[in-house]
Amino acid sequence: ALITNCTTHLLLQFLPLCCLILACLTSSLAQDEIPGINVVSNDIQNKGRIRKPPIRRGTAGNSLEDYYLMHAGREMIVTGDGKTALHVFCYKGEPKTLTTLFKTIELNLDISGDNFHHYEGPNSSVVRQEHQEASWLSFYPWRLRTFKLDIYKESCVGIETNAGFKIYLRVRWVDFWRVVTLITAVVLFFTARHLAKNVFFHYTTGITIGVLGSLLIIVYIVARLVPKKSGALTLMIGGWGLTVYLIQYLWQNFVSIVKENHAVAVGYVVVAGLLSFAMVYRYGPLTDKRSINLVQWAMQLMAVLAIFLSSQYREATLGLIIVMVSYYNIPDKWKSKFHTYWRRRFPPKVTRLTEEEYIQQGTIETRKALDDLRSFCRSPNCDAWKTVSRLRTPQRFVEFVGSPQKRQSNTPNRERFAEFVEGGSHLDDEAILAYESNHLTPNRDEDADPYLTTDDDES
Repeated sequence: ALITNCTTHLLLQFLPLCCLILACLTSSLAQDEIPGINVVSNDIQNKGRIRKPPIRRGTAGNSLEDYYLMHAGREMIVTGDGKTALHVFCYKGEPKTLTTLFKTIELNLDISGDNFHHYEGPNSSVVRQEHQEASWLSFYPWRLRTFKLDIYKESCVGIETNAGFKIYLRVRWVDFWRVVTLITAVVLFFTARHLAKNVFFHYTTGITIGVLGSLLIIVYIVARLVPKKSGALTLMIGGWGLTVYLIQYLWQNFVSIVKENHAVAVGYVVVAGLLSFAMVYRYGPLTDKRSINLVQWAMQLMAVLAIFLSSQYREATLGLIIVMVSYYNIPDKWKSKFHTYWRRRFPPKVTRLTEEEYIQQGTIETRKALDDLRSFCRSPNCDAWKTVSRLRTPQRFVEFVGSPQKRQSNTPNRERFAEFVEGGSHLDDEAILAYESNHLTPNRDEDADPYLTTDDDES
């Protein structure tokens, strides 16, 4: 019910915005040329083998590395000649529009082996400067092959290698993960108050954090075992780097690792989950009001950050955050008044029942209420004294309850109540006969022909 109410509330709040975005996307996709994308053919400009790229000269007379301007659909193949060189690929950016709210631009690198280094920057000068400085972080064992570029600003990526590679620019107008992140963050923001008090949520969160954070615990244990004088500094410098490398390696090869070592993966999840469950069960869920408020605020802060980072159109996400926070802090009294005014101004359409539906619904509800009453009278939760005080003839009911051997008596009320509790009808023959006489038998005075007379009238 909580999820249904939240989903309905969110749909009513953000349905106009979604319709506006859908209309903008439809109008843009219907055009022959989509803004920001230059459709080109697969000729030598888009796809070819660049063996000896031209060398550009700098202002100081020093030769600069290769520079290529990328656009959507462009694919380039660079053939290595055995000499290490830096190739810079840049994207100029495009204007900000609502149609690019969930857009993602990626520069994909296809190269064999890890014998390359990459440098990222807002322009080619920064990339060349990073290459000249040759930071020690660039020699770490992990290598990126997918680079997310800034949509609205110039962004460049430099690839240094002596081998050949293929690189191409991929454009996704609607990134599925950005949409999922935005929707999940909005739902989390509005349900944080209820989730902070939910025991099941506490157990689920604790187990998840325990399973995902076990690697950090292992690194901490290893750091405690290493002698501090000789290896602590080395582990501090390289331990976290090794941890980052392992996390990235597991993320990139998660599916293959699970398939090849499914028994180890399942065992790790089970052991880590049981230990995490034991820790959460030992300390129990939060009961202090201030602690619950801290958990709620932490979840809402995470939701706000996720919304802000769900799109590169920061102005749009910031505006959405302002609207959400403002609406959340409006007093409930004002919200109820607005809802009341809205319902009066636009009342919901009432569907009236037909006579047959009314009779059918009344029969169903009456039978349901009688079954509930019968079950309650049979259960130990029934207060006999209160029930007796509500009866018209409590003495007979007391005699019936207190003397089971007198159940064969001919007292009508007692027998009817006993039969009702045991599953019989709540109506007696007199009530049924009276109902049939009043509702089913036609009234002779109303239906009689006024022109017909009896013998008494004639006389």
